[in-house]
Amino acid sequence: MRMSTDHQRYSTQNQAAAIAVYAAQHDLVIVRTYADEGRSGLRIDRREGLIELIDDVRSGRADFDHILVYDVSRWGRFQDIDESAYHEFTCRQAGVKVCYCAEEFDNDGSVIASIVKNLKRVMAAEYSRELSVKVHAGACRVASLGFKQGGPAGYGLERELINESGCSKGILLKGQRKHLQTDRVVIRPGAENEQRIVARIFREFVVHRRSQGSIVRWLNNEKVPNHRAKAWSYAMIRQVLSNEAYIGNSVYNRSSCRLKQARKQNPPELWIRATGLFEPVVDKSIFVKAQKLLEEKQGRWSNEWLLKKLRETLSVNGKLSASILAATENMPSAALYAYRFGTLREAFRRVGYVDCERSYDYADARKQSEAELLRQVENLITHIRACGVTAVFDPQTAVITVAGKLAISMRMARHYVGQCHAPCWLLHRRTIEPAELILALRLDKETNREVIDYFLLPLHEMAKNVISLTATSRSRFAVYRCPTTDNVLQAIMEKVAALLT
Repeated sequence: MRMSTDHQRYSTQNQAAAIAVYAAQHDLVIVRTYADEGRSGLRIDRREGLIELIDDVRSGRADFDHILVYDVSRWGRFQDIDESAYHEFTCRQAGVKVCYCAEEFDNDGSVIASIVKNLKRVMAAEYSRELSVKVHAGACRVASLGFKQGGPAGYGLERELINESGCSKGILLKGQRKHLQTDRVVIRPGAENEQRIVARIFREFVVHRRSQGSIVRWLNNEKVPNHRAKAWSYAMIRQVLSNEAYIGNSVYNRSSCRLKQARKQNPPELWIRATGLFEPVVDKSIFVKAQKLLEEKQGRWSNEWLLKKLRETLSVNGKLSASILAATENMPSAALYAYRFGTLREAFRRVGYVDCERSYDYADARKQSEAELLRQVENLITHIRACGVTAVFDPQTAVITVAGKLAISMRMARHYVGQCHAPCWLLHRRTIEPAELILALRLDKETNREVIDYFLLPLHEMAKNVISLTATSRSRFAVYRCPTTDNVLQAIMEKVAALLT
């Protein structure tokens, strides 16, 4: 069953009732239910129910020979109809038949059934495409009236909820949303202290000509939290300096992500702009000057200029690293060098520095590290499900939820050699820990890419911002070490059993 919204026709109760009637009419016994509530059918991503169903069929754990689906659209509105056919073929190849209970045709493989079924798939995909166009047009119209279309307000701003008459219904806090379709959300200036910080950011950048990196260091040294209660970054400062909301404007459709496809940047002529919505936080003349400076800086930074700055930094410090770049005044970010030259290592090689330090090796190995984490997650989930226990992974928070009760935060513990202490593996605390346990994957010393063992730590061990894992058995964390995935699985299943009893 799948329900993307609270539409009455496709409520899970109605689907379950229709499926139960079909099962009774065909002498079938329902042994298990897979459900995806509040999930789009455009892609299989985050369709935990369908993913688990296909996984059970492929692995041979399926103790059923029919899959009952309300109709073709509940199976999915995949934009490539071959994807829908592929998942159905996977089931049929394993000896499991897919039945569409509310459709007029019998999915028996006949010519008529195949034609009608594929036509239904095309109709399901086209429905999403047409709906996407209508929703986008409606969103653009509402945005042109000055109403916000989702997302956080930004630093120094807040969201206000108003009714259809324009009367305020209060300020929306982080995570809160409107519930009535007739209500609207508008942006208003936020706390006065945050407004002062925003004004000073523009003043430092425009009047005193401080670099964005310098502003980042100033804010973090002063321990000024941003709107996410985290440290400031180069990207956050640029977002503040380019946000027209600080002069009372609202800009929508700068980028778009239609039908769960890759996000793309739209040309300025497609932007939807509403002006003069509230009293500006920043003087308009300063904002305009900030935009010109941003354009000038972006145009000035050719590859030759970037390498020149890198050579100057190397001559002063005698070496190069990501942390040295971050600490150098008026120095472009390490991320920009990695973007321009492929990797930070390659940028350093261009200026003759080859004795590369591990501090920026992580940037080069980030993709490999993330891929290894996902591989470990898939392997662990497969073993947990083989024990007859549900396991769902949320890629946004990197948390596995086992048996619907036990939440485990997946982490990489990277090897680090400091100047003042012995080699160790660092594990950093996150702002919000949505888990009871932390599974730290300890990486090898040489490449920081291969997992050598595991530490299953309770959350209360993360009392500090960072903890250090060592190879010695005298460490207080040694009791949590799991040499293999089998040991991890055993420890997790013991904790699940304790929770269920």
